[in-house]
Amino acid sequence: MGIYNCFDAILQDGNHTDQDAINWANSFCFEDDATEQTIGYARYVATTNGVDVYYDYGADYYFFCPTED
Repeated sequence: MGIYNCFDAILQDGNHTDQDAINWANSFCFEDDATEQTIGYARYVATTNGVDVYYDYGADYYFFCPTED
């Protein structure tokens, strides 16, 4: 279990792939401030355009965090 600084936008998995989540992160405009959230089962997917993409395999959705410098 970890605490992540996340955007509120998520991508429910369903039939989505890691590449779908990366493409979505590239096309989505993350304007909201990130907030701390506790995520139980996170798997890092990729970093793209200043956004880290993760998959929560416990709850079956993708979430997005600002890349930490």
